[in-house]
Amino acid sequence: MKKLLLTLIVAFATVCGFAQDVEPADACYYEIMGELKNVPDSTIIELSRLEDNLIWTITTDTIIDGRFHFRLKSTNLSKEELGLGCYHSKEFPMMSLRLWASPGDSIKVTGDNTLIYTWRVEGNAPENASWQTFLNDSRELYDAIQRGQLYQFEIWKESMQLPQEKQQPYCQEKFDSIRNAEYAMCIQIQANEIRRMKETDVDAVWLDRLFLLAGSSKYEKDYPYTEEVIALYNSLTEEQKQERLAQDAYAMLFPPQHVEIGKEMADAEFFDLEGKKHHLAELKGKYILIDFWSSGCTPCIMAIPEMEELATTYKEKLNIVSICIDNKDTWKIASEKHRMSWNNWNDLKGQSGIYAQYELRSIPCYTLISPEGIVLEQWTGYHEDSLKQKVDEYINKE
Repeated sequence: MKKLLLTLIVAFATVCGFAQDVEPADACYYEIMGELKNVPDSTIIELSRLEDNLIWTITTDTIIDGRFHFRLKSTNLSKEELGLGCYHSKEFPMMSLRLWASPGDSIKVTGDNTLIYTWRVEGNAPENASWQTFLNDSRELYDAIQRGQLYQFEIWKESMQLPQEKQQPYCQEKFDSIRNAEYAMCIQIQANEIRRMKETDVDAVWLDRLFLLAGSSKYEKDYPYTEEVIALYNSLTEEQKQERLAQDAYAMLFPPQHVEIGKEMADAEFFDLEGKKHHLAELKGKYILIDFWSSGCTPCIMAIPEMEELATTYKEKLNIVSICIDNKDTWKIASEKHRMSWNNWNDLKGQSGIYAQYELRSIPCYTLISPEGIVLEQWTGYHEDSLKQKVDEYINKE
């Protein structure tokens, strides 16, 4: 159920900065203007950019008299996917409004409550209208989910008045009921989305919905719409199937055979930062530690110093290869910031490439391989010294 609920929620990080009222948008800028009712004054609203499944907070503004205003220069003179959220106010759910902006756009956001996910957006980009159509099909359900989030916070506040030993049971019983109701609503929302997708042309929003539906099909037990989601994928043209989200959806709907402990490692063609081609096979002869990472994954970045230590300590016995699942540009920018002295590769296929064969649901995920190329162990997550403990267990046996 957790995976399915996450398809409806995009959480954004926070930085400070304030937008000012300035002249209208021009060819290099876009602006977003909000006109709201029944929202508390002085609420901080955050604007974030979504790029390659990574989320970057851009700036914030303060809602005054139901209004906010952002004016920003487009980073690459092309269309951007954005999100608006009010994460520091307990009167707002932890969900974000989605919208799209191109240079020169003027976007109007309206709402008459704090249920931000379903505020209305009017803007030039066709994705705005497309997403609003999907929202309209399930607006009451989305609003009920948002109210459920707010109610959970109220329950948590009530529990703080109880003795400590009674707080968790009090919350758990009520939360379970709310989350079961949320799951049923999520299933209904996805039924509405599938029906809409059968009737509309394929665009960026359509492909985004396909990707999330495929994720539910893969991770949800007894998911009821798998065959319908496969039919939606099969309805794509060959050109549409080459889109990144379509490829990622394919990897979840038709997962490749996963590597197994005790079996031969899976290999592929990789590129380093200079564009040279590589294969895992060239690292045989030493133990191989595969690290799947992304620049937006905090634990992935936290693990870098420990991998640096391992690369130095065991340089005669261990090859480390960090495989990034970001796109080429994001990977290169992140690699400039987070230097790696070991192998830093990318197959440029995101989640649909070699990651789909080694994937353990989340990153960071690691695979330790013997000098002969046999998979020894796989695990997810990182905490201090966890990599050293795993590697020491095998190398120090010798």
